[in-house]
Amino acid sequence: MNPLTVDLIAGIHAGVIAQDGGDARVLSEAALHQMVFLANSIPDVYRRAAFAVYSLCAYPPFRDGNERTAQSVAELVLGQENLHITPGNDCFTPLIAGIATYTVEPEDIERVLRDHTH
Repeated sequence: MNPLTVDLIAGIHAGVIAQDGGDARVLSEAALHQMVFLANSIPDVYRRAAFAVYSLCAYPPFRDGNERTAQSVAELVLGQENLHITPGNDCFTPLIAGIATYTVEPEDIERVLRDHTH
């Protein structure tokens, strides 16, 4: 499993903003560094992807595009282990909404990712 880096996440975010638009400025570089550091300490791919999604959405490092970046990072982390979200399955929308309303925890995201990957 390749480690996540701040530059990698920033590059994914830049691509998201270039494609979909939005404000590319950084809100908290510290939040981004902390997410990368902690995510890289998690050996389980599902738990790692879930933590990245939760962290990027609950503690947004960017002004815009955090949710889209979170989904792309999760897909990258899973893809490194040849795991992919089932095509046509939008499992991220309810998870992200749940993070915003404090009803979804990283364990919930992990369970959904395990159930919706192949």
